Amino acid sequence: MKKEKFLIVHACAPVDGVKNENNSSFRSLSEYFRIFAPMKRFFYICLLALVALATSCSKNGTPPAEDVLYRVECFYQMNPDSALRILDTLDVDALSAKERAHYCLLKSGVRDMMLQNDAETDSLLQEAVDYFIGGRDKYYEALAYMALARQYGLNGEGIQTILDCRLKALQSIGQCRHVDERLICFSPVPTDEQNEIDRMKYAIHQRIGMSYAASGYYREGIGHLKQADSYYAEKENFRCRLITAFPLGMSYLAVNEYDSCLMYYQVGLHSAEMIGDIVEASYFHNALATYYLCCYETQHYEDEEDGMALIRRAVDECHSGLEDLRFIDEKLSRVYRRELLEDLTQAYFNLQQYDSCVCYARMAEEMRDESKNSILLDKYLYMSYKALGDEANAAVYAERLIENVSRDGVEQKAVAEVKAEYDKQLEMQRMESEHKLRRYRLYLCIALLAVALMALLWTAFRYRKNKELETLKLRDAQHRLQSELEKTSRHQREMLRQRVMAMYQAGGGDRLRRIMDEFGDAYPSAAENIRRACPNLNDTERRIVILSFLGFRAKEVADLLGLKENTVTQYRSNIKKKADADIVSIFIG
Repeated sequence: MKKEKFLIVHACAPVDGVKNENNSSFRSLSEYFRIFAPMKRFFYICLLALVALATSCSKNGTPPAEDVLYRVECFYQMNPDSALRILDTLDVDALSAKERAHYCLLKSGVRDMMLQNDAETDSLLQEAVDYFIGGRDKYYEALAYMALARQYGLNGEGIQTILDCRLKALQSIGQCRHVDERLICFSPVPTDEQNEIDRMKYAIHQRIGMSYAASGYYREGIGHLKQADSYYAEKENFRCRLITAFPLGMSYLAVNEYDSCLMYYQVGLHSAEMIGDIVEASYFHNALATYYLCCYETQHYEDEEDGMALIRRAVDECHSGLEDLRFIDEKLSRVYRRELLEDLTQAYFNLQQYDSCVCYARMAEEMRDESKNSILLDKYLYMSYKALGDEANAAVYAERLIENVSRDGVEQKAVAEVKAEYDKQLEMQRMESEHKLRRYRLYLCIALLAVALMALLWTAFRYRKNKELETLKLRDAQHRLQSELEKTSRHQREMLRQRVMAMYQAGGGDRLRRIMDEFGDAYPSAAENIRRACPNLNDTERRIVILSFLGFRAKEVADLLGLKENTVTQYRSNIKKKADADIVSIFIG
């Protein structure tokens, strides 16, 4: 091998004797090797040592964190659990600012896929958004805008806010010219730089189109969705075409372009079959059935057979969808099965096959969510039972329709139609029942009015008697109080006032108690009689009444009770308003 390498190198060397611009001869390679022969072995040994060291580091060492992040980005959507475990092993504090922002963007996306949306996810995403938005890396700026739009949707923000984020993401990816080569090297499928940019761009077009369709701007949404669908068709990406097909078909149906709607619903069905997704295939069978029923109800056909052909196609699509879901029992499949049964009910009713209509309607009724209104289903059951001559069941569903009127205008119209027909057939019976009911209600109202009037009179009588009784009791208490106070002579009252005044002037912390005890000894039942004669006075006001009776001035009363003189004056004014004038004149003057 050494000889062969030497011959190759030597053959590529300049020939001896060829002159350069300075008219000097080149030395042949043999002369160089002869000169550096002693150093050749040392050179090879050093080179092998360096290669061995690099190989050892690459095999036994830990790969750089940035490489780990790019590897996670390439597979986390297929296996988010493993991606989260790998991200949790990284030392976040050792990451650079860009690596940390990349880490936050990836971890928020992984947590979103695992339905772990909480405050931590919001903070992770916000850190990534703060770094990438407005930066030079347009690819990750677009990713940050898309992640922000997704978070807005989870937080219940308006559709316009979400749409603005996605439009900014489209603008960013339009300015992107390069992506990191590790996204290409670590990708599980063959790709290149332009393909990665295009993949992101058309995914954004898809989301923008779906946002427009959800907000009712169908024409604007169709443009973006068609761009995404064309790209996915070129790449034969059936899973992404599956996602794009339904909003495209729905948008075309909303703008009355039926041929385009049919084409994209068929595209969605074909894509579901290509990837083997039976549940989604049943969903597009349901969409096609709804399409045929909508065409039958909104378009005019001169030949009735043409319209019936559409209904039969709807029936075939529904049966195909139910056949797909026969052995699948998932929550989503149950929803699709119920919708297929409801479409079958409508189709068989339009075909006037009322037995089949009732059969599938009852099956749909058993599967329906009780929180949802099913007025149209009840309508078809009522009309089918009526057509079959089953008056008892027809009456049951007619009453259910009348009792469960929805706020939705279309359903109100359906209820009104059924109610009008039902009223015509049972008019005499209802009129007679209503007449009896009105008569019974009139009698009941008269009786209730008489009872209420008697109760009102009795209540007024009792109230009046109670007030009179209370007044008599109050007058009696006042008379007893006056008689008790008049028992003592003027001389005795004057002596009592002198004694309590002496107590006041003598001072002491218990002088108020001693004064009140002196009053109680002179008039044993006066305090209780005051409470009965003036029940609306409080304790402080009763003390002021007694002290005023004993001849204390406002300043002295304030000193005894620990109040201000103005407060005592205000209390006296209140007492004059609350108490009887005769009592006030005796005690306060």
